[in-house]
Amino acid sequence: MRRRWTLFAYPVMDIKAAEAILNRRAAEGWRLEKVWLGLLASFVPAAEPVCYCLDWYDPNKEDGLDYRTLLADAGWRRVGQLSYWNLYEAPAGTAPIQTDGELEYRRFRKKALRRMAIGWGTTGGILAVLALLVGAAAIFRPGALDWRFFVTLFTGTNTGAMILLLLPLLLPGGLLWSGRLLLRLGQWKRAIAREEPFPVPGPGSALAARLCTLAGYVLLIPLVLAFLLDAMAKELNLGWVIGTAIGCLIVLGRDPMLMEYQRKRRYAKGTLVCVAVLLALRLLPLSGLTDSFLATPPLAGEGPFPPAELEKREDGRTFLAAHTEWTQWMDLSSVVSGVRLVSNQGEGWVLPWGWLADYVEGQYRRELGPDSCAPLEGYEAVWVASAEGDDDCCLIRRENTVLWLEPGPGTIGTQWLDDLLARLEEDGA
Repeated sequence: MRRRWTLFAYPVMDIKAAEAILNRRAAEGWRLEKVWLGLLASFVPAAEPVCYCLDWYDPNKEDGLDYRTLLADAGWRRVGQLSYWNLYEAPAGTAPIQTDGELEYRRFRKKALRRMAIGWGTTGGILAVLALLVGAAAIFRPGALDWRFFVTLFTGTNTGAMILLLLPLLLPGGLLWSGRLLLRLGQWKRAIAREEPFPVPGPGSALAARLCTLAGYVLLIPLVLAFLLDAMAKELNLGWVIGTAIGCLIVLGRDPMLMEYQRKRRYAKGTLVCVAVLLALRLLPLSGLTDSFLATPPLAGEGPFPPAELEKREDGRTFLAAHTEWTQWMDLSSVVSGVRLVSNQGEGWVLPWGWLADYVEGQYRRELGPDSCAPLEGYEAVWVASAEGDDDCCLIRRENTVLWLEPGPGTIGTQWLDDLLARLEEDGA
């Protein structure tokens, strides 16, 4: 069967453009077969002339039985459902569903503005909560929110790193969406005042809006992949996943006659499938498969210090960056007594961009102070400074790898440093 495909990723405020393209295809002898994922519309040859109308609806509930019966009696049959829209088909020449422009404008304003308010309200709420947490931490834990806290956002979880990476695109996209919505509200209000039909966006404007909407969907793909990568690496909270699954089962287990909202049931089924995938990724031994997708931590084999009786290494890795902390205790008697005298400690970063590595290097040098941090003679991008007491600190920069080491007395020497730099060279730093 012949088919014709059309990009149908219209934003919510372009309902008239979406309706116009459906009727244009209908005038050419095609009828809508299906809208795939809210992005692509497939058309097949029409056996008889048809026309289309798009009607607003509340995504939290289905249209009432009386309303659906009224539309069916008028000849309109629902052939699709998208976010905030029902797609209706009828024989060509059928009277439109909505003829009251003022009523349609009020419904559009109510639903579209609510959607915008929910979106920006959610964003504002998240930012407010983060601001409160930052303020509380600054008050009750001074120094906890230093520069390390913000840089480790790139190394904590893959999902968080991806959100940070996409943030410069998401915020302008949200502003463009809201601006187009307010523009459409103004156009419709002026049309009502002049008693004119609502304007249909031009082909160029409608195409640009569809492409921007499609770009928004495309940006979801790497975000979903990052989320799945966290599941494989067992970074997801198992209790949250199980709780979501129980909630979906409760929704699906209710009597359909008591719950008319079919959309909620569809969402619950889809969410349950996603949760099942996450549980499988979380429970199966797949963490080894993630190594090839994650940044290699600095000095992935042995640490930077000579072997000790007791040592600990903590790695934080994402597809974007890696952060490692090393701690060694040479005197086990201090560990038994609960004192834990640290002999060697340090941290290393593998960062995605040179400017971020410059920032981290600058923060370390600022902590040392310009007077005490001096380049080590005979070495490139190596600094040694005297810390508290007689101990020395060593700062090393190789490409986008930054090492900050606080070894015990007598550790820093030419042989130790040469071996360490050779290992960094082998790692490609």
